[in-house]
Amino acid sequence: MKTTKLTRLVLISLVSFSLFNCEKESEEIFETNQIETEKAAHVCIEKWNTDDNISKAASVKAKEWETGQTIRVKFLNGNSFVQSKVRQYAVEWEDYANIKFEWVSSNSSANIKIGFREGQFANDGGSWSYLGTDSNNQAHSMHFGWFNNNTSDTEFRRTTIHEFGHALGLIHEHQNPVAGINWDKEAVYAYYAGPPNNWSRAQVDNNLFRRYEANISNYSEYDPKSIMHYPIPAEHTTDGVAVGSNTQLSATDKSFIATIYPGTTTGSGNCDGVSAYNNSASYTVGDQVTYQGSLYQLAASGWNNLGPCDSAPSTDICSGVSAYNSSTSYSVGDQVTYQGSLYQLATSGWNNLGACGG
Repeated sequence: MKTTKLTRLVLISLVSFSLFNCEKESEEIFETNQIETEKAAHVCIEKWNTDDNISKAASVKAKEWETGQTIRVKFLNGNSFVQSKVRQYAVEWEDYANIKFEWVSSNSSANIKIGFREGQFANDGGSWSYLGTDSNNQAHSMHFGWFNNNTSDTEFRRTTIHEFGHALGLIHEHQNPVAGINWDKEAVYAYYAGPPNNWSRAQVDNNLFRRYEANISNYSEYDPKSIMHYPIPAEHTTDGVAVGSNTQLSATDKSFIATIYPGTTTGSGNCDGVSAYNNSASYTVGDQVTYQGSLYQLAASGWNNLGPCDSAPSTDICSGVSAYNSSTSYSVGDQVTYQGSLYQLATSGWNNLGACGG
């Protein structure tokens, strides 16, 4: 991800940041010369078993792990710091999916095998994962091509959770069967033909435009906030609709993965083991469902909202986010904590996402 040069910005309230010239003795200095993350973000490359049917969508359901399964994961290389960051963020899926990751030594057998861009993998600058149980058949099943000791926590979180989503069987959200993105195809072809992707038109078709078949794929309502969505700049669509760089699990991500791997999770929240609402299902009084991040129970008079899902390990929005450091260069989409609140860098400045602990 490209970074920007530091200029000065002072925090003047708990709600927003405002730009002005300040002296050296100002309380804090924040970065303001932004870039559009949608244009600079690294994107994941899809990986499939070479013997799969070219349509690929036909085998999505078949690539899910067993509910409640312990999935063994090992690192093929990488230093202790980048390995620790992958472990830190990968386990967020355990709070909502009834699976468990077991981290084993490099010489042990494993289902998921992770490489970094060094040594024998020095020429692979992409990040990718094989889909679900395809990982079993690969000696190198997941790769992080741009992680190093200077990678921001936001980028570690975004990419790690995304790739482990693929490893659990999730497809790219912009290829959801019900996604209705109005692509400006020629603009997209031209953009991805250049570095760092250098994709052919066929690769663009496969990674962006092709949608999965509804009757053979697990899918939810289209979710532009999904961690599995590519960032899309406005100039890549004919109607100017853009999608930002999603850095955390959305409410739909959480409820949907619980329908794929239902049951007791490692979290202790009120929505653990509760399936997402399905408009094709028949419900009776007393039944509970999750819908758009909240828990509902059916009463004689209709659905009662019992409150937001609150799996214990994820209630603090600042969990795993580093404090702001005036010596660090930040990129659009990065998150920091500052004076008890969580902030995210946007093209217009730092946005306050709320108080830590909430």
